[in-house]
Amino acid sequence: MPEGAGSAIEEAHGELSLARLALAEDDLHHAAAHLAGAISHAPGLPEVHELLAALAVRGGTALFPIEEPIFIGTVVAHAHLLAPADPARALMLLAQATAAEPGKPWADVSWVRALDVPALDPQVVAQVFTTVMRPLGDPAADDVRTANEVYLDLARRAVAAHPGAAMVHATAAGLGRRLGATAEAVVWGRHAVGLDPSKLTMVWYAYALKADGQAGTGIEVLKDAYARYPTELDLCADLANWLAETDRFDEAQALLEDAVRRDPADDCVVHTLHRLRYDRDGQTRHLVDLADYTRDHPPAGHEHYELEHCSQGRPWLGLPAGPTEASINVLAQLPPSPEHAEQDLGRLALSALEVPSAIAVVRRRFPGADIEIGGPIPPDMVTPLRPGRALWRYDGKLAVPAIPPPSSAASDLTRQVVTPVWAHPIAAYDQALPMGQLPIDDLLALLVFPPAPPPELADLPPGWWERCVQVFACLGVLHSAELGRDHPTDTTAHRRLLTELAFGIEDWITEAALYALTVAAWVDPSCRDEVREVVGHRFIQAVQASQRRVVTILDSLAALTLVTPAMIPEVTALATDILATDILATDVLAASAAPAEQPPPPRRSWFSRFRRRR
Repeated sequence: MPEGAGSAIEEAHGELSLARLALAEDDLHHAAAHLAGAISHAPGLPEVHELLAALAVRGGTALFPIEEPIFIGTVVAHAHLLAPADPARALMLLAQATAAEPGKPWADVSWVRALDVPALDPQVVAQVFTTVMRPLGDPAADDVRTANEVYLDLARRAVAAHPGAAMVHATAAGLGRRLGATAEAVVWGRHAVGLDPSKLTMVWYAYALKADGQAGTGIEVLKDAYARYPTELDLCADLANWLAETDRFDEAQALLEDAVRRDPADDCVVHTLHRLRYDRDGQTRHLVDLADYTRDHPPAGHEHYELEHCSQGRPWLGLPAGPTEASINVLAQLPPSPEHAEQDLGRLALSALEVPSAIAVVRRRFPGADIEIGGPIPPDMVTPLRPGRALWRYDGKLAVPAIPPPSSAASDLTRQVVTPVWAHPIAAYDQALPMGQLPIDDLLALLVFPPAPPPELADLPPGWWERCVQVFACLGVLHSAELGRDHPTDTTAHRRLLTELAFGIEDWITEAALYALTVAAWVDPSCRDEVREVVGHRFIQAVQASQRRVVTILDSLAALTLVTPAMIPEVTALATDILATDILATDVLAASAAPAEQPPPPRRSWFSRFRRRR
């Protein structure tokens, strides 16, 4: 039984009991309302259909009017009662229910299984298949496939009943591949193309071939389709994607570049070309070019996700770089289970001073911890690199906040806005818009006093939530209504404050401020030269400091440098070398360690769970 099915059936029986009571009192409308509720929970429950049959003779479809606000249970009940008189319309209503919520077996009922398919208009059959296929997923998940097997049965009967209907065969191919019948989908797609080699039939055939493990043949079908319909540049984009997936990058890129020359305004081709270039060489400038294009040419048709695709899981594109401090690594090794929440850390010995935000994470979790810091005090770690607002101050080796905590309203808003991942830099900028309504003092205070995370994010790796709060607080500075009171469209004052923070005491705040500046450069090309200088200089200063001591934020600054628009090539080369050297050193250490010495892998389940929630 699928997860949650038991509770759904219980809910359905509860609604059925209320429906029976209402029916006994001749209250047909309340009976119908409760029956619709029962159908929404368990559409295949036999008792539901027994009671529906009783209502059929008492009021029929009039008891289940399809009107705003539309309720899925009402639509399905209406369809079942409509089926004897108008099976085509009833089937379409079930298809629409499936499209809205594909995880339930809305159409798996006896009258659909017994449909007189030859009597159905082939156009209606194709429309039903088109309605349900995309929401099913490609391929459909196991539970979705099981719930919708009835459509596969319908497809098999439809292609047999309508051998001359090209769109029935083509849409059946699109449906069949999603429901796991890839070999049959290939046969249906080939037959459709034989009847009518249109753009749609050829595309559905090609995708069926690909799903069946015949990508090479599918590519040839797409090539044929593009040759027949050369003005349909979405075919070019699909073909280029498939070529790239088979490592034929040169052919794919040449195809797209030719298409762009013919029609520079085709957003589908342009988006695909920029993504392909990024996938090929990893140069962030391609994503910046794509962001610029999207800003100047808002999508006129469907949404594009190339920028999100390229940013997912990549530091400072779709999430912050992870912390590297030894103090945070110690926390990461502690058991995450609730029974250890109040355990005492005891004494934590660090070989060198670490950035204030990292130590603050330890102290928030273990207020009584005895933290012993060895080595000398590096002067460039405990004093700002440039004059500006002080958020931390040092008393010996102890960093203490130099500002008061934020307001409770600021903390509450932060918990609503901050997420551990984001779609891409511009999406993060847009997401942070509400933070701009906070006073500057609150935004700065959040950098030092991040609020506790909401319960659903309580299992993030140590330090991750705090780093994300700092990111969105700095993005909030970019939106600050207080700083932009006199000149709402001029962010010079906003960038000036972020630059002060970037050259303040070395900390995670440094990274967050530089990221916000980098995002400003993504959003506004006019400030790119300024941001390049700030990020580049701060990175070079960190590199120079790393010759004398450990700079835990160095790799993060290197990653930030690589996503900064128009960065000087020599600086990006240095950043690339630093990141490559650290990866090599990590690999060497891992190879030399005995298996018993290997620490447990980082807990990353939160990442996949959060992406599913989004």
